[in-house]
Amino acid sequence: MKLLAVNFLVILGFHYGKPYVAPVLSVCSRNDPNLEQCIINVVERIKPNVAAGDYGDGRQAPKMDPVYFERLYITNGPGLQLNLTDVTITGNSKFEVKRIRYNLDQRQFNITAVIPTLSIDGKYDLSMVILLMRAVGKGDFHLTLTDTVANLKMEYQVVPSGGKNYVRFNPIEMKLRFPKARFDLTGLFNGDKELEAFGNRAINENPNLLLDEVKPVFEKQLARIFTDISNSVVEGAEESELLPP
Repeated sequence: MKLLAVNFLVILGFHYGKPYVAPVLSVCSRNDPNLEQCIINVVERIKPNVAAGDYGDGRQAPKMDPVYFERLYITNGPGLQLNLTDVTITGNSKFEVKRIRYNLDQRQFNITAVIPTLSIDGKYDLSMVILLMRAVGKGDFHLTLTDTVANLKMEYQVVPSGGKNYVRFNPIEMKLRFPKARFDLTGLFNGDKELEAFGNRAINENPNLLLDEVKPVFEKQLARIFTDISNSVVEGAEESELLPP
């Protein structure tokens, strides 16, 4: 499978816009005894292209870094109401691929990557209970995530049409894990500085109070973006073009 490296990049959502190998890429043979490491090396070499969204030969793509969301809404009954707007996530292109598992017969890929530092900025409107106190506030927020682990599960199907077999990706499944996190919310407790400091301290002593609520929304939205981009990448391409014998 001489384009396995290309397919791996598609899994991560890197948009080439053309079904043949981009000039910046080298390819890996399916007979390579160190195939997993070969693919990882290819990805490592093109990180600058990933960040810039430029893969050569006129292949422009949306930049992977930053990612922007206009609005994210999280609710969990009366205990939590959180509205995030103008959300920008930076640091995505600094990922480090740790493991790739694949089953070509079942058309499945599983990737584990670590992102050393993610910075998330935006505006928030929050109502939640912190240590038996109702915290209400709105303003700017900054979140730093360290050593984020991303697990992606990808599966594609072959769609026959006009005598050809086209590739289409099923919705990508993404799971995130945040080992370390630090929040900074301005305007918490409606601007009371002492309570604001208390609230930030309480959240950072147990950041999972918010992260456990925010994570499913981030996973869903990021997976949707990667799926849409992946399908736009392979539109009009046959399985034999992406994964030749």
